[in-house]
Amino acid sequence: MSQDLEIIIKEMDILWQNLLNCRAYFPASTDTIIGQTTVLTAPYYRKSGLKIRFCFDEPLTRSNIDKINDIGHWINQNFVIRLFALLDSHNVLSDLDSNVDGFKDIDIIKRLRNIFAHSSGKYNPRKSKHKKILRDMEKHLVGIKIQDIQDFPLAIETVLQPLFNGCRRYVEAKFKAA
Repeated sequence: MSQDLEIIIKEMDILWQNLLNCRAYFPASTDTIIGQTTVLTAPYYRKSGLKIRFCFDEPLTRSNIDKINDIGHWINQNFVIRLFALLDSHNVLSDLDSNVDGFKDIDIIKRLRNIFAHSSGKYNPRKSKHKKILRDMEKHLVGIKIQDIQDFPLAIETVLQPLFNGCRRYVEAKFKAA
């Protein structure tokens, strides 16, 4: 493994771990925790060794859950922006090769980053670029259904982790070929 590849992979791994650490404190939450005052973080993070218990002064409400989910979505958007920046800083995004494994993942990250960094980041069904990204995500990622979607899907297990893994495969292939 070349030194450049080693550095990029290490930085990507740190970025991924930082995302997991942040999201463990703001896991996607559902109505099942309404009324509770003590909640464990999501099983996904507990399996990763992040065993966090939240204690709230008052029972959780729908409004609390919406705030937690909004923060989590914002963190996920920022992960996309940071991943793009990391790849760009190492010139991974110059001369993209559509024949390299992971290209579709890089392409989706790049287009999502442009929306998140240059707008409100909200999905707008009147914009053809937004609809095209969603269609491409649905074709490329397993389990993504875009019917009646309100915002860009950024779930860690079904969207971010597969995109991250694809970007990693692209980086490894590009730098091994260099």
